[in-house]
Amino acid sequence: MKGTLHVVGAGLAGLSAAVAAASAGTRVVLHEAAGHAGGRCRSFRDDSIGRVIDNGTHLLLGVNQTALAYAARIGGTVAMERHPPAFPFLDLQSGDRWTLSAGRLLLRPFELLAALGVFENDEAQTVAMRLSSARSFRRIWEPLCVAALNTDADQASAQMFARLLRAALTGGVRALDAYEFPAGLSSALVAPALATLAAHGTKLCFRHRLTSLDADRLVFDHGPLPLAAEDRVILALPPWITGPLLDQSFALPTRAIVGAHFVLGTPGLRLPGNKPFLGLTGGTAQWLAQRGDVISVTVSAADALAARPNAEIASLLWREIAPVLGMEGAPPPRSRIIKERRATLAHTPTDIRARPTPATRFPKIVMAGDWMDGPWPCTIEAAIRSGLAAARLALARPELEFQGPRAYL
Repeated sequence: MKGTLHVVGAGLAGLSAAVAAASAGTRVVLHEAAGHAGGRCRSFRDDSIGRVIDNGTHLLLGVNQTALAYAARIGGTVAMERHPPAFPFLDLQSGDRWTLSAGRLLLRPFELLAALGVFENDEAQTVAMRLSSARSFRRIWEPLCVAALNTDADQASAQMFARLLRAALTGGVRALDAYEFPAGLSSALVAPALATLAAHGTKLCFRHRLTSLDADRLVFDHGPLPLAAEDRVILALPPWITGPLLDQSFALPTRAIVGAHFVLGTPGLRLPGNKPFLGLTGGTAQWLAQRGDVISVTVSAADALAARPNAEIASLLWREIAPVLGMEGAPPPRSRIIKERRATLAHTPTDIRARPTPATRFPKIVMAGDWMDGPWPCTIEAAIRSGLAAARLALARPELEFQGPRAYL
């Protein structure tokens, strides 16, 4: 493409679109309304607790091949740590512990076949409709559903859940490897992307807020930007921003995620299972993660919890996890509560069908974001896939891939 590709939005969808296009020799300008990149997947220093934390705790899996290829392309894999496919769980009510792995699912064959959608593939079914009678529903299927789809099992799409399970269980021996970010999300997925773009001559324009557009012009808060005949645009923005810009209404409900970061002051502490992450059932939270002396708690499908005061949330979650850490009865330590009120779309059967494709009514403009139509729920993988898909569409280059070293994978 002889023109310029303008990517609006520097979250993971926008970064991946810009990296794919710039690596292919396209002139790229990246516009971002905030003063930083990363969107909902970034790290920052929180002065209230004196630590670098992520605004959402994430893992990648080996099955997330597009996200891993992106990380390899930008050199971000050096800031990631791979763990064998074994996920420790703890029931907060009974104290039972178990480990999920590809070779040890602890499931009856009929349950697994039902979860995989072998017997029923009705796109209107929810996870609870399909699996609530299974012996392992509360122990395995419900927490996995909430963690993967950020939607309660009685509302979440059984079809999408089955698709994820099939991808994970048929993706090869490395599909369930877990990749964490010991130094934070930005060190692996954001900072290396910005460095890669700078090396390709990409112009980075922070604090550029797009206020309106038409077929031949983008209007930012600092003024208009005419589009040449060969210029193209990728809007890598959430639906509640993209809709008004395109004079469209995307009826896509969202779900919240609440994160709590507790500073323990004891960096040698290890979670049960001797991993830096621990799945939880029987309580409010779904996951614990450890980074240094910080324990991070994740609560998905958390709309009701997000409405409560921060101090109340911190107290509630600390009471739940303190016994897990051998600190029962101790007062809550310093903490930071992060509420992502619109963290992901609601992954209900109806809402999944309403997700749009990247094309718009403007030939020069396409969309990107984890909320685009596709096989994955709103995740890092979905965001990066959508960025690559948007770059392919905008540049008319369907062969585009993230080219780079793959040995780490």
